[in-house]
Amino acid sequence: MPHVSKRKLGKKEERELIHNFNIILADILRESEMESFLNSLLTKTERIMLAKRVAIAILLRESIPQTSISSSLNVTQATVSRMQLFLEARGEGYDIAFKKLANEKTFKEFKKLLIRIAGYSVRAASGYVKPEIL
Repeated sequence: MPHVSKRKLGKKEERELIHNFNIILADILRESEMESFLNSLLTKTERIMLAKRVAIAILLRESIPQTSISSSLNVTQATVSRMQLFLEARGEGYDIAFKKLANEKTFKEFKKLLIRIAGYSVRAASGYVKPEIL
C-alpha cells in the first residue's frame, strides 16, 4: 500500500511534479533504461501490482470472464471488478497504450499467453485438466 504524506502540496506544485514525471516516462525510449528506472522507483511488489493491472485490462478487453482472470492472475474478484470500472470510466489511457503496442510481436505473444493462462484456469475450475506445458 503506497504511503501518502499528510503534508499536501499546492495544486500548482502537484501539477508541475506530475507534468515532469510524465516527461521523464515519455523520454525513456529504451526498454533497458525503463527497466532500470522502474526498478529504482518501484518495489518488486509495486511492479507486479502494476503489471497485473495491465494484464487484467488486456484480458477484460478480450472478454475473458472476470472469474477466470481472478483465478489465473491470483487477484481478488474485487480487483478485477474495480479494473473493469476503471476501464469503463477512464480507459482511454489503456486504449492509447494498446493501440501503440498492437503491432508489437512481443505484445501479441504476451496477450496470447495471458489468454491461454486464463483459458487453462477455466478448464481447471471445471474438473481434471490433462497436464500440458503452457
